[in-house]
Amino acid sequence: MTRLHFFQRWLKTIGVALLGVAVAGLVMVESASAQNPPVYPSPRLLTITPPGGKLGTSVEVTVAGTDLDDATELHFSHPGLKAARVPDPDPNKAGQFVPNKFSVTIAPDVPLGIYDVRVLGKYGISNPRAFVVGDLNESQEKEPNNDPSQATPMELNSVVHGVINPNVDVDYFRFSGKQGQRVVIVCEASSVDSKLDPLVQLLRADHPHPLAVNRRYRDRDAVLDAVLPADADYLVRVVQHTHLQGGAEFFYRLSVSLAPWIDAAWPPVVEPGKPTSITLFGRNLPNAQPDPTALLDGRPLDRLVVEVPPGDPARPRGLLYSGPIPPAQAVLDGIEYRVRNAVGASNPVLLAFAQAPVILDNGDNDTPDKAQTITLPCELCGRVEKLRDRDFYRFTAKAGEVYVFEAFASRLGAPVDLFFELRRVDDKNPQSVSLVGEFDDPPANESPHPLKFNMRSFDPVTRFAVPADGTYELLIASREADLQAGPRHLYRLCIRKEQPDFRLVVVDHNDHDPSSTIVRQGASQFLHVLCLRQDDFNGEVTLSVEGLPAGVTCPPQTVGPNQKLAALVLTAADDAPPWAGTIRVVGKAKLGDQEVTREARAGCVLWSVPQQQGIPTISRVARSLWLAVREKGPFGLDCEPKELAVPLGGQAAFKVKIRRHQQDVKVPVQLFAASAPQAPNAQFQAQPQPLATLPQDKDEVEVKVPVPNNAVPGTYNLVLRAAAQMQFSKDAKAQKQNVSVFEAVPPIKLTVYNKVAELSLAEPSVQVKSGGEKELVVKINRLHGYKGEFKLSLVRPQNMQTVSAAEVTVPAEATEAKLVLKAAGNAPEASSGEFKVRAVATLNNVNFTHEANLTVAVVK
Repeated sequence: MTRLHFFQRWLKTIGVALLGVAVAGLVMVESASAQNPPVYPSPRLLTITPPGGKLGTSVEVTVAGTDLDDATELHFSHPGLKAARVPDPDPNKAGQFVPNKFSVTIAPDVPLGIYDVRVLGKYGISNPRAFVVGDLNESQEKEPNNDPSQATPMELNSVVHGVINPNVDVDYFRFSGKQGQRVVIVCEASSVDSKLDPLVQLLRADHPHPLAVNRRYRDRDAVLDAVLPADADYLVRVVQHTHLQGGAEFFYRLSVSLAPWIDAAWPPVVEPGKPTSITLFGRNLPNAQPDPTALLDGRPLDRLVVEVPPGDPARPRGLLYSGPIPPAQAVLDGIEYRVRNAVGASNPVLLAFAQAPVILDNGDNDTPDKAQTITLPCELCGRVEKLRDRDFYRFTAKAGEVYVFEAFASRLGAPVDLFFELRRVDDKNPQSVSLVGEFDDPPANESPHPLKFNMRSFDPVTRFAVPADGTYELLIASREADLQAGPRHLYRLCIRKEQPDFRLVVVDHNDHDPSSTIVRQGASQFLHVLCLRQDDFNGEVTLSVEGLPAGVTCPPQTVGPNQKLAALVLTAADDAPPWAGTIRVVGKAKLGDQEVTREARAGCVLWSVPQQQGIPTISRVARSLWLAVREKGPFGLDCEPKELAVPLGGQAAFKVKIRRHQQDVKVPVQLFAASAPQAPNAQFQAQPQPLATLPQDKDEVEVKVPVPNNAVPGTYNLVLRAAAQMQFSKDAKAQKQNVSVFEAVPPIKLTVYNKVAELSLAEPSVQVKSGGEKELVVKINRLHGYKGEFKLSLVRPQNMQTVSAAEVTVPAEATEAKLVLKAAGNAPEASSGEFKVRAVATLNNVNFTHEANLTVAVVK
């Protein structure tokens, strides 16, 4: 590693560490109840205890959160999970139920994995929380267990649920094991939507020295193992790292077992429609042997080769994975794979779908002279097998070919900070190369909404236009290869021909807090749609919603050209009946001559962050998208007109009107842009300024939204977000307090144009005599009500500069003008169809250029 690379890596590490400290500090602030201001009732599920259960059993759970009044139902993302309210055991409360307590029945045919659970109550549907279905016996931590002598007993091959509360809490668990057993301990925290950052230790009950320690195996989960040295009792110790945080939201799911654990699968991809041989590395793998070359924490992992059956080649899309899915993995397609032994099933490992033929790193390509020859397009799958490992490849390519090189490492859950270099090989001296480019982290603005759903990864991507025929060299390595290597350090480099495409992710309107979409009668609400554009796709995407209930409408709306973020508005009629259920958001776009449809994946915010800090929320992919319809809120909004056409650099002017459903609500309403045209590569605004304020004593206000002069012409969804502060209390007898109310203004279809006329020529082909003149009539069809001047001129090809025309000013409102073409006296006979008649209008300090093709022939 060069000094420059070391310094770059140090800066990145420091930046990530500082961000982690900041997020940890914000979690501490929230734990201290300094949360965002109260909002108009919106159910928020914070904890479900316990967050899981065993297959084929029933488990009693308690839900906790805010605005969970009259919680009557739990809804899971799998139909095999059913919940019923728990009757109150008090004989004096016959027919009543224990608040927020449910009995969950897990059908025996439910696949193992993580599911979403939501609470349905008076005010709507809540955000999701993770609920794990496992195959081991489960129990609950029993306090006090802060000292070894108080350790909660648990069986080997079981799960226990616990919580670190308060921050200095220490949880001990005791189990009995036998010499030679390889015990795997998994403490799930981030996987089950917990705030906990656990540090986990395994100790002998009679000896204080840890046998194994782990923290942050992946995200904020801990995984450790040890081969037990004797028949004895052993302790598992769980704490919050640094002891700075704790509370009911710092829960965990701890398993201690001899079940298999998969640490890595290589290659981490499968080709749809083809059986694939996969090598698994892990612990307690069935019928496997230890691999002395595959070490993790100094201990060899088991190695097992399995055959993954072919998938459906007609369905190379979809993410069938029951593990946790962070935002950066929202773009992946793939399946999961598990193995089983006599104790139970392993964790799922994600196998992504390859987009090109798969080529495996041959393991002997560490130097340029051993570079592995590959053929493009392909998917390279490699490993950082040892310290300072580097992989070299060579390929031939032809001038003008265009390939996209997209790496996947951190998005596969691998602890790899990948980079790659492209080099041109000298045709005369193959040992001599010249650097074409080095490619590391993607741009910071890669994520459409970096605060709500931060999709940024450390995986590089670049577009490579081949400059010349020849041989090229590719170096792939990790910035951390001097310090880390092993079987988990995998990468995948997809080298494909350009394939313009897009992905969609939809998240609730709330930028800072966990929530779900609730539309109130006589009002509107929006969803944020994140558009991930692949390989320079910059077209429009038409959005629609499927599965809407009666009384709720959503007209087709558009993600504008080159835009990465748009708002999709749902409106409930005054008499829309109460409802809750799943909906689907789909997008359609033209890719070349083909129209394609892509279903949006749902995202969700897990924990709140203060509004003014500009720190990303903790979020993940949700298993489904929910909508609830509830009774009227304080007000609804409307706008006129519903369609506008605005030139580049202009302003979209319209009126917003309020309908007060509660006549005593006389408060100012601020209006912000939720979706509007943006300049290319515009920076995300964490704290946008209001566009207008609707006064408390007025029923309408004029709003003007500026259109950047360098926006891409096309159709956009113009949506405003309304925010107000009002006095409110759920209890009519209680004192009211200030709460925030958020609604949406119905969408405006906004057409942004860069033309104010269409030109036509009376004679699109003319002859001019050498030394003579020719009058050309130009007809101007004015568009969008433009009445101003045009500057009319002739654009000449390089080989016919002897033909000219003086510039003409077309007066305001005129629809016809004349250009006089002149040929020089010495002009030779020639003809060209590359002349253009150009008319330029200036509007909002932006030049609007219009052209018509002209063929000119010079004759004697």
